[in-house]
Amino acid sequence: MKMLTTIIITVITTIATLFVLMWWFDYELAEQGDRRFLVAPAGDVINVTEREVIHHEEAQMDAIDGVAEAIVGIIAITHVGPVGATSSGTGSGIVYAVRDGNTYIVTNEHVVEGGTQLEVVFNDEHQTRLPARLIGMDVYTDIAVMRIENFEANVIANFGHTEDLRIGQTVIAIGNPLGLEFAGSATMGVVSGHDRSVTIPIMTTSGGMQDWAMTVLQTDTAINPGNSGGALINLAGEVVGINSMKVAQSAVEGMSFSIPTYIALPIIEDLEAHGVVTRPILGVSLFNLSAVPDVTRTQMNIPSELRHGVFVNDVMVDSLAASMGILVGDVVIKIGDIDIVDTSVFRQALFTYREGDTMTLAVVRGGYLYELSVRVVIGEGD
Repeated sequence: MKMLTTIIITVITTIATLFVLMWWFDYELAEQGDRRFLVAPAGDVINVTEREVIHHEEAQMDAIDGVAEAIVGIIAITHVGPVGATSSGTGSGIVYAVRDGNTYIVTNEHVVEGGTQLEVVFNDEHQTRLPARLIGMDVYTDIAVMRIENFEANVIANFGHTEDLRIGQTVIAIGNPLGLEFAGSATMGVVSGHDRSVTIPIMTTSGGMQDWAMTVLQTDTAINPGNSGGALINLAGEVVGINSMKVAQSAVEGMSFSIPTYIALPIIEDLEAHGVVTRPILGVSLFNLSAVPDVTRTQMNIPSELRHGVFVNDVMVDSLAASMGILVGDVVIKIGDIDIVDTSVFRQALFTYREGDTMTLAVVRGGYLYELSVRVVIGEGD
């Protein structure tokens, strides 16, 4: 009996001590929504528990709900044959602005290329379907801008900053995989890599084909035919990329690519304002340095250890290149801070400049390194 009394007294004393300590240190149990925290007087979080998964799911659903109606279907109709038969392709687009009573939409160039008639299908309860006018498109960035006149969309997508994304961050693709039957589909993944360079064949303005290195954001989000031109969003519901392509090989899974906003936004601005992208024309004929014969390298005193760059084979009279002092035989190894590996990288770097920018080239001439600069003036030509 004496032992039992001792145990009871010990338990009561322990409980009383705990209450005194809680009072003494002025701790309080604070509740925020569905999460509970033990908070010290200064507001420091001591412990975090419960509902992490649920909160993440709610953020996903809220992000999709906020932007879903701004992601539309694109139908490109092509008239073929003497009897006026038609074919059509479908893709996705993003409503990015409403101005002066008109609605502006961005999509991929390859979605609308060749289309003689364009229609936009909205992801609303009425599946509103309206004709659209192509304002301009750019093959180098795979971007096109359309306008629906005398119509104001209810929901506009907001653009975020691709460069702020971190590897492993959640992203969601919204679009119309396999056509309008699956309109508004959402797939989720993570950011896999920044500033990837993907080489694709494109048709130039002269009608020839050339390889072009696109700078893209890599994710493992499922992208399927019909998703092209749709949005890649973050959990804040901001568009951080325009979905463009995937690696479609049996041995490859989970490699999809989107156009970053820092590339897309200036192109959209140019297309809306001018119908074309105003890029500088340097006025040179170039070869990859790797294709230059040894005899030519010797004649031009090109150092043997120089393995990468582009060789200037010709300079047009009264061109931008002539005004900055580029000569035949020069090897361009840098534009700004970008190392020039080949002609594709050269064009990619050159095309980032706009009217009024100062462009600096590093060239090797006769075994010596020179820096040449010029203020960019946009001209006409190829």
